[in-house]
Amino acid sequence: MRYNAAMKHQKHSSRAFTLIELLVVISIIAMLMGLLLPVLGRVRRSARSVVCLANVKRLALAGVMYAQGNGAFPPHRMKRSDFWDSHNFVNKYGRDRPRWQWFFDQGVGPVIDPSGWVKQQGDVFGDDDTLMMTNDYFICPDFRHRQYCVYDIRNGSYGYNYQYLGNARDRPDLGKFQNFPVNESAIEKPAATIVVADGRGSGHPHGQHSYKLDPPKLALSTGAMYFGDWKQPTIEQQHCPAEVRHNRKANVSFLDGHAKSLALDELGYVVDETGLVIANHPGGSNRLFTGTGQDDSSYKN
Repeated sequence: MRYNAAMKHQKHSSRAFTLIELLVVISIIAMLMGLLLPVLGRVRRSARSVVCLANVKRLALAGVMYAQGNGAFPPHRMKRSDFWDSHNFVNKYGRDRPRWQWFFDQGVGPVIDPSGWVKQQGDVFGDDDTLMMTNDYFICPDFRHRQYCVYDIRNGSYGYNYQYLGNARDRPDLGKFQNFPVNESAIEKPAATIVVADGRGSGHPHGQHSYKLDPPKLALSTGAMYFGDWKQPTIEQQHCPAEVRHNRKANVSFLDGHAKSLALDELGYVVDETGLVIANHPGGSNRLFTGTGQDDSSYKN
C-alpha cells in the first residue's frame, strides 16, 4: 500500500510545474518575443517597401507606354491641350483637367474609378466631385497611416518629374507652356532619368502637392518659373522634393523601366543638419532629373 501511494504521488508530482519553473518559461517567452517583434517589424517594413518599389516601376512603364503611343510624355496636369485653347481638356474617362496619374493608365487602370461619376456619355467630373484615388497602384503601403491625404490625388504617395518631362504651366511672356510637350527624343539617358518617386510635397512633414516631384534645383533650362506649390510665399515652402520613407530612402523609377531605393543625397538633394532638404541649394544636382545625365545650370528660352 505504501508503495502504491508513493508511486501515485510521484506520478502526480511529475505532471506539475513549480512557480519558479513557470516564471522561467514566461521569462524565456518574453525574451523571445522581444527578439522576434523587431525582426517581424523589419520584415513587414521591407515587404511594404517591395510593394512600393513594384508600384513605381509599374507606373514608370505605364508612362513610357503613353509616351510611345502619343509621341510625348504626359504633363503634370492637362488643363488645355493647346496653349491657346479656350476650353478645358477632358480625358477619355470624363475627367476634367486631369493630373499626370490619369495618363499612367496602361496596364494599371484609371487612378480613380470613373463609373461613380460619369453617368452617361458626355458627362465630366473634376476636383469639385472627387479627388480620392481608388487605384492601389498609386498608393504607397507605407503611406496608409496618413489618413488625411493617403488617397488625395494632389497630396498622395507619388510625385512625377514634371519639370523635365511635362511642365504644363503657362509662360504668358512666351505664349507657350513652360515645358510641354516633351518628346522621347529629348531624353538622352533613359536609365538616368527619374519618372516617378515617393513624393513629399511642400512643407514638412508630408505636405501639399506631392503629385509634383521637384528636383533639387529649379529647372532653369526648361523655363521653369516655380516649384510645385507655387502659391506659397517662399521657395522653401514651395519645394516638393522626394520623401525618404523606406529606411531613410525613397523608391524611384526610371525611364528604362528599372526602379531602386535612393537616399536624398544620392538623388542630388542637399540637406541641413536635421536631415531636411534645402530648396534650390547651389550644391544640389539635377542630373537624375534632366534626361541628359548632366546637372542643370543654364537658362534657355
